[in-house]
Amino acid sequence: MKKMESASPGETFVVSGEEYYQSNRLLGALRHRGVALSLEPVRLMPDDLSEISLSALFSEGSLFSPGKLVIIGEVDRISKSQKSELEKIVAGSFDHILFCRTAGRKPSNVFMTKLESAGTSFTCWEPFANQTWKWTRTLAAEEGITLSRDGSQAVEVIASGKLERLVDTIARVALFHGEGSTVNSTGVYEAVKGLEETSAFQFCGEILSGKKGAAMRSLSLLLNSGEEPVRLLALLYSQWKQVAGARELLKSGIPPQAAAKRLGIPQFRWRNVEEHAYRRSTCANSAVLESFAAADHGLKTGVDPLASIASVVLALTSAGE
Repeated sequence: MKKMESASPGETFVVSGEEYYQSNRLLGALRHRGVALSLEPVRLMPDDLSEISLSALFSEGSLFSPGKLVIIGEVDRISKSQKSELEKIVAGSFDHILFCRTAGRKPSNVFMTKLESAGTSFTCWEPFANQTWKWTRTLAAEEGITLSRDGSQAVEVIASGKLERLVDTIARVALFHGEGSTVNSTGVYEAVKGLEETSAFQFCGEILSGKKGAAMRSLSLLLNSGEEPVRLLALLYSQWKQVAGARELLKSGIPPQAAAKRLGIPQFRWRNVEEHAYRRSTCANSAVLESFAAADHGLKTGVDPLASIASVVLALTSAGE
């Protein structure tokens, strides 16, 4: 980010990867820098380049600015001749700032190598599970709120490893509670989904505790109140997978603290995970895995949501009997 905030004419930035929030954040910082330098913004996509000469664009000055901030999206999809032209441009000198973004994952080819070697490159991925807390802390501070330990865990569970979803969740919590608030997990669920969200996590807890009847009642209540079936199944899978992973590590003799660290589970939540991990319902056996796969396929092909998810509930709770 600091490189964007101190960028100067003549610099090239190349951003790739399948996570777009970070790249938009980088571009936002560079745009602010462009305004500070009075640069003329020029945004181009591959289709635009059929009518524009890149060489002319970079050799010509701006009528009203000392230079340009040239932003090229999906740079890996421009034509072969345009790639050759851009290679020559970045190999020389120019009075503008160039920002290039690939269409997604960075291709491995000579063009991208030359482009990256001419400037500064960034690859944007979803954050690792054990690093998400850094983003949570940063984003909460930017929104002017404080999340308690269980509040932080709640927004991270809701985000399910997706940075854009984490950003949206924290923004909604801040909007709901207001700047300067300290928010715990109950406050997070209230802001994001109301009582349904709390019930969704209660539903997962009932299953992992082997409470078949309670889980079936919660499932019916959630679906009748409008809970999204695919999202509910994904939440259950993420919760079960985490506990199943803890079970396997503990069985192999890994100390609890080391197991928690390896799985990226905060210590304040580890106790609950560890309690569930000793139940047979958290075994990663073929029947359980097949039930998740069948339910996912069923939800995507029109099978009754209650029947699809109930089969997973039965597979998990029966495993503990």
